[in-house]
Amino acid sequence: MKQTILRTLLLAIGMGCLSLPATGQKPKVFPDYTYVYEPSDSMQMTIFDYAQYRAYYEKQYRDDPSAPQAYHWMQVLQIGRNYQAFLDYGELRSDSIWNASVKARKKYGEFEAEDKAAFKATLSHLKLIFDRPKGMINAHEMIFINKYHYTEPIPQLQWTMARGDSTILGYTCHKATTRFRGRDYIAWYTEEIPFPYGPFKFGGLPGLITCIYDTEREHIYTLVGFEKAPSEDYIYEEARRMWWFETKREVVAKLQRNYHEQPDLFTSDIVVRDPKNKPVKHHSKPYNPIELE
Repeated sequence: MKQTILRTLLLAIGMGCLSLPATGQKPKVFPDYTYVYEPSDSMQMTIFDYAQYRAYYEKQYRDDPSAPQAYHWMQVLQIGRNYQAFLDYGELRSDSIWNASVKARKKYGEFEAEDKAAFKATLSHLKLIFDRPKGMINAHEMIFINKYHYTEPIPQLQWTMARGDSTILGYTCHKATTRFRGRDYIAWYTEEIPFPYGPFKFGGLPGLITCIYDTEREHIYTLVGFEKAPSEDYIYEEARRMWWFETKREVVAKLQRNYHEQPDLFTSDIVVRDPKNKPVKHHSKPYNPIELE
């Protein structure tokens, strides 16, 4: 929880919108680089499973279909016995750095640079946990500083096998096509890794998906690594406390679009703009979601 509060306050400071009450008390310096964290400050989580393997994917995303520029970042698929999780690798690294550092009773200044570097590599703020015995996805997504949770059945994609072979990361791959929520996709999979999973919500092929992209090439996932998971590689969910909202996928999609188009409409009770600072105008940003339906 302190990790979430820390990042929220850093966001507020960066936006120039944190106002401390005038109580006559000496203001606290934040962040406090001298504070020694206790093991009790570690992230509160629910552990569902332990990952046996990790698949690393490079994600390429074009938010503006008319522009050639794309965002690139790393995401990871954790494969456990009964569960799997898909999230930004930066988020997984940041959580691990935080828990290891507070367990070692480190000061924030001792691990700040490493934690910030990992957090900056987190672009999607989306985590998917697949409960395979129940056939359900638990989705967690952050918009502004609020976190949203929804569930949905694991999609049962209808694949068409296509002619053509390729080699990706040294694995012999075969081709398949499908349509999912408004986009047509071409996928490559390898039977040399006999897991019917893949990035995001894709799966159901007779082997791990090594590359998948929509026909407009606005969302591309490419396998860049596969390995046995390290020991105690949890598949976990952060404790749902303040700033968590239970909702539906369609509601989150609408909120994301609104946040990109009108970011200044989003406020929070815990972030109060300092009246001494001039308001900052936040411009709209292109939004090109992977799910169009």
